[in-house]
Amino acid sequence: MDGFSDDDIGWLLGLLEAEQLAEIEVETGDFAVAVKAPTPQQLVVGCAPLTEAPPATTDPEQLPDHVMPLLSPIAGTFYHAPSPDVKPFADVGDLVEIGDTVGLVEAMKLYHDVTSPIRGKIIGVLVEDRQQVDAEQPLMLIDRHG
Repeated sequence: MDGFSDDDIGWLLGLLEAEQLAEIEVETGDFAVAVKAPTPQQLVVGCAPLTEAPPATTDPEQLPDHVMPLLSPIAGTFYHAPSPDVKPFADVGDLVEIGDTVGLVEAMKLYHDVTSPIRGKIIGVLVEDRQQVDAEQPLMLIDRHG
């Protein structure tokens, strides 16, 4: 197994809810995943706590006015960090300013900065590191009220 697929994570989330568990940890080979149920005061996404859940949709017409999707500038491979051994440019819970780099998209061996067009708080990261993305695909959600 080369890690966990989206279907594997979905199955774990379903099991967590169906069995009313607080936490599930699974390890296989060199990969591990921990899934924790949210408390009434906190929702955990990735590693950062949020005070509210990110919207269930990324369709710009269905998002609340204060939430903006950050779109990929070009089709290519998305990177959360400049190299695998450093922390991501931005993660859930981080405050960003206009022009802050929040990721990179590689296309044809050229790297394009993904920058924040607004000041706000990252409330959702919608793609995995090294995931193929399309031009104009939502990558993150930013709350202007953050």
